[in-house]
Amino acid sequence: MAHRRPLLALALLAGLLCGCTSIGELTESLGTVFTTGAPPSDRLPPAPAPVYAPGDSFVYNDNGLTTQEQVVSVAPDRVVWTNDSGLIWTKDTALVTPQLRWSSHPELGRGQQSITGSPDQLFPLREGNIVAYSVRGSSENLPEGWQEEHRCVVSGQEDVEVPAGLFTTFRIDCQRKDFLDTYYYSPTVQNFVLRLRDFGGTISRKELLSVTLANDRTRDLPAAVAQSPNPVSGPTSAQPIAPVAAMPMASDTMADPAMADEKSDQMMEAGDMSRANTLITRLEDVVTRLEKVANMVPEDGKPMAADASAGGGSAGSGSSAGGPWAVHLTSYRSQRGAQRGWDVLKKKFPELGSKRLVTSEFDPGNGRGTFVRLMAAGFPTRAAANDFCRPIKAKEQFCQARGPLP
Repeated sequence: MAHRRPLLALALLAGLLCGCTSIGELTESLGTVFTTGAPPSDRLPPAPAPVYAPGDSFVYNDNGLTTQEQVVSVAPDRVVWTNDSGLIWTKDTALVTPQLRWSSHPELGRGQQSITGSPDQLFPLREGNIVAYSVRGSSENLPEGWQEEHRCVVSGQEDVEVPAGLFTTFRIDCQRKDFLDTYYYSPTVQNFVLRLRDFGGTISRKELLSVTLANDRTRDLPAAVAQSPNPVSGPTSAQPIAPVAAMPMASDTMADPAMADEKSDQMMEAGDMSRANTLITRLEDVVTRLEKVANMVPEDGKPMAADASAGGGSAGSGSSAGGPWAVHLTSYRSQRGAQRGWDVLKKKFPELGSKRLVTSEFDPGNGRGTFVRLMAAGFPTRAAANDFCRPIKAKEQFCQARGPLP
């Protein structure tokens, strides 16, 4: 049921966009009475957007890897972050939005994204709030850029137990291009205490180990309230919230300049989603149509298989012909884009004519979605691949040896 909520919200949103100006009108058009009620008094009140301060520090277990993230500087609509690996990135305060600018990435290099829409209107958080916005981006190694749509819904309140403790949270489900993000946001932490990322077959888990806030702005807020239903499974032993060692403050000169975001009101309020279960049967067809329109599900209703690698197969399908090493030249958002890019690169660099196109998909994380890595295969050794890259790099084209391929 929980996994249906984001799709149900999309259906409700579609209904509103199609002319129903309220949930009442939408449900009446479906022949169902929709009622809402006040939340129990022992639950969390609507939560405003998080407030960050320089020095706020969050330690997470990200799929077994411990990482510390700290706020460097704060502007009215921007927060600059760093982590213990020295990376720097900028976000807004809407929590669910991806990074707006980042200093480095092993595949993408430096990059930036802009947002069209008003994801901040998800706040104050209350069950049923919905936002839809567009993300456009480009990076050092992917200058042609990308664009995708994101939709988020506040699905309710749930108790979550993580190593940092027990928290009553707002659950927020966000449908990205290639995966579903679920955030469990705690007002007392001013951040998510758990993030689950569902790729359709595997689930990534990022959970809070400890938090240190630079001031006592949430001192009087309870971490958990009594009689909270629907606990989320977590570790059996909880640890108290404990301070972590302070990180050196990165220079403010490393913060990016303000980025001009195009904004338009796209927020739709859908009422109490937990009481929308009676609509599921009538909304199934609407959800399916939405999925098909968004290319989430093909017309035959079967899950979409990964595209075959254009022009040469994936890294595991005979790509080692001529040698097990390859050179990574650029990345794209789709196999079709990679094929077009390969044709362009072969014209620009005739020496690629004797090589084979090999592609592989990867997810750089941080909400940017899945990319397709374009590689030219057919080198006997790493040294041969590096030799090939030297004149390519001299012409300002990214080139990096990879292998040995399967």
